[in-house]
Amino acid sequence: MPERPAWYHPARWSHLSRWKLFFGLWAILLGLSLVATAIGSLLAGGLQEWHALMTRLTPWWVAWRLGLYLVIGALYWRRWRPRILDSVARDQDGGAAARYRLRRSERAVVIVIATLELFNILSYAGGTQ
Repeated sequence: MPERPAWYHPARWSHLSRWKLFFGLWAILLGLSLVATAIGSLLAGGLQEWHALMTRLTPWWVAWRLGLYLVIGALYWRRWRPRILDSVARDQDGGAAARYRLRRSERAVVIVIATLELFNILSYAGGTQ
């Protein structure tokens, strides 16, 4: 097993519970999205202009998201998944149960992303409000 980097040492992060970290990261993400929207609307000339700009750029956002999904999927398949499978192979049952749960989780993620993107495309095409 490779050596972990110094910043990863568990004692360094022990004061953070998982929920505090989860909600803290969500708060940062929400704050960054609000700042990006505020700056974008100021640069576009107002909130209505910002909305019109985002509507015109929708096909490019879809292409960007699909590219992002492909890059993350390739990284997962080539780098992260083999590491996960190697680590679960040391389980008592040889990793059979963990591999089953991993396959189910992978399918669930693909279904959720495909459903969200389908609704985005339908909304762009005028099928839903």
